[in-house]
Amino acid sequence: MMKLFLMKGACSLAAHIALLWAKAPHEVQVLTHAELGDKEFLELSPKGAVPVLMIDDGRVLTESLAILQFIAESFPKSRLGAPTGDTFSQARINESLAEMVSDTHKAWAPEFVPSRFVTKPAYEEDARQAAFRQLDIQYARLDHIMQGKTWRLFDRRTVADAYLYVMCTWKDQSPTPLESFPSLAAFRSRLDKDPDVRRALQEEEAGGQEIARTA
Repeated sequence: MMKLFLMKGACSLAAHIALLWAKAPHEVQVLTHAELGDKEFLELSPKGAVPVLMIDDGRVLTESLAILQFIAESFPKSRLGAPTGDTFSQARINESLAEMVSDTHKAWAPEFVPSRFVTKPAYEEDARQAAFRQLDIQYARLDHIMQGKTWRLFDRRTVADAYLYVMCTWKDQSPTPLESFPSLAAFRSRLDKDPDVRRALQEEEAGGQEIARTA
């Protein structure tokens, strides 16, 4: 059985949703921010970040892009990835995930940790405002991509949708709410009703050392 280490509100929610969509036997451990620095966790992931996926034989994967791809390819019947042998479709999934991880997610950094981007605390608000402007550009682009579409790729659910959902849940933390991007708002509304998405959110809300049931 696989084990996913995650933190409430983090991008690790995407891997949690993907495991449930794949009906993959797994358990989850919800960590607090402080617990990311615990010695035991750092032995699994020296980066001190989630998600971390421990697979059945004890090997460990980090980084959302890698974990989501692993889930999709390990459970092909779930059709969360590209068809077997379709290298172009696989590249499209890689492209979509890389874009969200490298561009959209990273654009949040000055809001989450502004001290990394300025030399004086007095400038932290400037860093946040610059981030918000960049985020609006990122979300406008994603909204355009999703116009008239139910899913990000292939007219069906993939791991890219799990990550896009997380990005949608974050947007209300900025001055421009998600409702300003109607295609993304509609996408989130649909997934808010998904039973596995609801289960993932409930399990993460439980917090602490709660271990989820197998899928």
